[in-house]
Amino acid sequence: MSVSKKIVLNLFITLNIFTVFVYLLACLVPYLNAGKFWFIAILGLGFPLIAATVFIFMVCWLLLRSKWSLLSLMALLLSWQQLAVVFAWHTKEPFTLKKAPNSLRVLSWNVSSWDEFNKFTKGGTSYRPAMLAEIKKSQADVLCFQEFFESRNTKVFDPTLIELHNMGYPYYYYLPSYSEIREGELGMAIFSKYPIIDTGIFDFGQEDNAQQLIYADIQLKNKTVRVFTIHLQSVRFGMQEYQSLSQMKRSEKDGFKDSRTIIGKLKRGYLARSVQADIVNDLVRKSPYPVILCGDFNDVPNSYTYFTVKGNMQDAFLKKGSGIGRTFRFISPTLRIDFIFADKKFVINQYQIINVPYSDHYGHLADIGF
Repeated sequence: MSVSKKIVLNLFITLNIFTVFVYLLACLVPYLNAGKFWFIAILGLGFPLIAATVFIFMVCWLLLRSKWSLLSLMALLLSWQQLAVVFAWHTKEPFTLKKAPNSLRVLSWNVSSWDEFNKFTKGGTSYRPAMLAEIKKSQADVLCFQEFFESRNTKVFDPTLIELHNMGYPYYYYLPSYSEIREGELGMAIFSKYPIIDTGIFDFGQEDNAQQLIYADIQLKNKTVRVFTIHLQSVRFGMQEYQSLSQMKRSEKDGFKDSRTIIGKLKRGYLARSVQADIVNDLVRKSPYPVILCGDFNDVPNSYTYFTVKGNMQDAFLKKGSGIGRTFRFISPTLRIDFIFADKKFVINQYQIINVPYSDHYGHLADIGF
């Protein structure tokens, strides 16, 4: 073997070892408190891409018939639990509007204020009518909304509470978390076609109260189900951060200048969510009724937040979804940060992502049977 080939081979081996090391660190994320080990938790954001790189190394070594393929293979086998929550290994099945008997259709969506403020931009229109049309089309029994916007001045914004009531959701629990500009307020909401017999709230103590948990106990004939919806700590990226990330993808210097701000916001997010996840896990365990939990976690499946909140519950996407299941429209096609979990007493019959560009999040729904 020539010297140049040896150099290339040694470089390839070194890169493989380094990638596997980083990958295994990312696999530790669910077991480490993200508040203390935020610098490792950040690796979880790129887990699918790192896993794909490890797989490519394995394939390359196999083609070369080298024993180095065992390094990547062992890493992938050791990390099966993490791979199993990132990818849904099912073929995509059509979602049918007809529900199975004794089932509840739950829709969860961070509606991002119904995009109402877009109407104030030049030539802008609100996506609210289109979003309400999607909700009506879903024929869901229970609606869980994060960043739900309601008008306080009907001359400026159309009211949504009454519209959803007229759509067939007479029961609801709406918590206006904080006031917004231009005659409106933002909050959390649960709507139901079935009677709500009790409600509750837990405030995570953020300054603007945007991150909260609410629940509603819903009566279905002789059964009671506790439905949680949560909105965990956001990283609070604004247009500047999104622009910087876009510039970093193109390797522009201006994007890298803002990397410290981006990392700082990610760190604060991990610190807050690690505490919030522990609180949610405790509240779910203390529920006197079977639980359905959904919401915007602002964190990925390979995270301390996901594993702590999920506990022993089922992930509806993993049961009936396919692929990666992206729910956030920006930054990366691998970001699944919105979830529907259900107690193991339930059966997940169907799952669908509402792939429409009306909010920064995609809505998703699941049929959950007894």
